[in-house]
Amino acid sequence: MRPRMVAAAAAVILTGALLNGVPAGAAPPDDKGGALEVYVGRVDAEGLEKLKQAGLDHEDIATGKGRDGEVRVEVVMSGVQAEKLATEGVDLAVKRINGKKASQVAAEQNSAGYEGFRSYGEDGGIADELRETAAANPKITKLVPFGETVQGQEILALKLTKQAGKVRDGSRPAVMYLGAQHAREWITPEMVRRLMHHYIDNYGSDAQITRLVNTTELWFVPVANPDGYDFTFADGNRLWRKNLADNDDDGSITGGDGVDLNRNYATKWGWDNEGSSPQPSSQTYRGSGPNSEPESEALDALFERVGFEHFINYHSAAELLLYGIGWQVNTPSPDDVILEQMAGTDENPAVPGYDPDISAELYTTNGDTDTHMTV
Repeated sequence: MRPRMVAAAAAVILTGALLNGVPAGAAPPDDKGGALEVYVGRVDAEGLEKLKQAGLDHEDIATGKGRDGEVRVEVVMSGVQAEKLATEGVDLAVKRINGKKASQVAAEQNSAGYEGFRSYGEDGGIADELRETAAANPKITKLVPFGETVQGQEILALKLTKQAGKVRDGSRPAVMYLGAQHAREWITPEMVRRLMHHYIDNYGSDAQITRLVNTTELWFVPVANPDGYDFTFADGNRLWRKNLADNDDDGSITGGDGVDLNRNYATKWGWDNEGSSPQPSSQTYRGSGPNSEPESEALDALFERVGFEHFINYHSAAELLLYGIGWQVNTPSPDDVILEQMAGTDENPAVPGYDPDISAELYTTNGDTDTHMTV
């Protein structure tokens, strides 16, 4: 299972990951009355276009080889969406693995040997680990609570630099590593958490790491969406993507709730309905307004205060190194020359096996975190 990244200035690292044959980007209740599931089948060009028009995130549509003008697809969507598409001639079936629904297989990951995945807020979870790590390494780390979620959980960052508690935040060149903006992407907190420990564990013994920690600030946010992430550990919710905003204020979280935090930022917010959705039931719902979510406000304020020079945003779904402009195709930025040097080329990618590209070449996004944090 591998993550997706963003490089320089701001970059997104998509880490491609299949969990027992289930797309790492899978999700749960989407529309009211319809739980999310993985569907499979074959579609022609017209059917593929209907899938794209159904309010699905492009990450939730995987295509494979086909024949006779059709391609094989795997799609994460609700039963309601599947029924609607069937009336339009796109008839897909629930994916099963050894007789079990794909969502059930994904939910059984811990008992199947994925004990490394832990929730954020539980005793001994990722939040506790950040607190314990900071307490155990006071000379080079500082715990930074920088906001609260919809449900009141602290969002935590760990700052790593020489004399971290004494040096003003942002006084040295700073980089942020961010995981789990999308709740179901369990591999991304592991990427951030393990990288954090790699730097800490080798400080003082590895000359390059020691020099890096002494002269820069490395910031780690393993879980940017704590409510949504914890929700995926509850029965039936493994495939949830968004935060836990109660969009209709009915006191319960269903498929029509939640906001995609990676579409909620002010820069180009709501630019069009392809790069984000105005529909609350969509997995790319952008929220009621720019920075409408407390998680977005908190991260935005932290960026404003610290002034990060680089930003690595981990996601899961593919093996990609994405950078630059995402809201519109054929829109290069002056930084692209630098970013290409960092991310590499198709012939010589910075991470072997990954495909580097300008973000919009994959698909367009607006209100996304990476674009916002670089303007």
